[in-house]
Amino acid sequence: MSYSREDFKADPDEIRAGASAVLKSLNPAKGADFGALNDDFDGSDQGDKLLADKFESFCETWDVAYLVLGDRAGDMSDKLKSQADTYEQNESHTDEYIKYINQHQHGSRL
Repeated sequence: MSYSREDFKADPDEIRAGASAVLKSLNPAKGADFGALNDDFDGSDQGDKLLADKFESFCETWDVAYLVLGDRAGDMSDKLKSQADTYEQNESHTDEYIKYINQHQHGSRL
């Protein structure tokens, strides 16, 4: 059995696109101001104390959750981009390794 470079091929641009997609997934919540949402609710006719306290807690939780998710998404995106760069750097050696394996499987020498 002989191996070819295509057997191990990945597209670094697709990996980078995945990294961008991770960050884009946060776009719908970008700019959401849960604190302002809570202030709007608190000043409304619906602002009974028990409900207002629960809504304030909800908004605070989601403010923090969005920040944590954003940090983790940023880290994941950076790691994917780094892996794509590493793949491209190492890809240049693949032809040499595959050639070596194929020659040695068939008993020939370099």
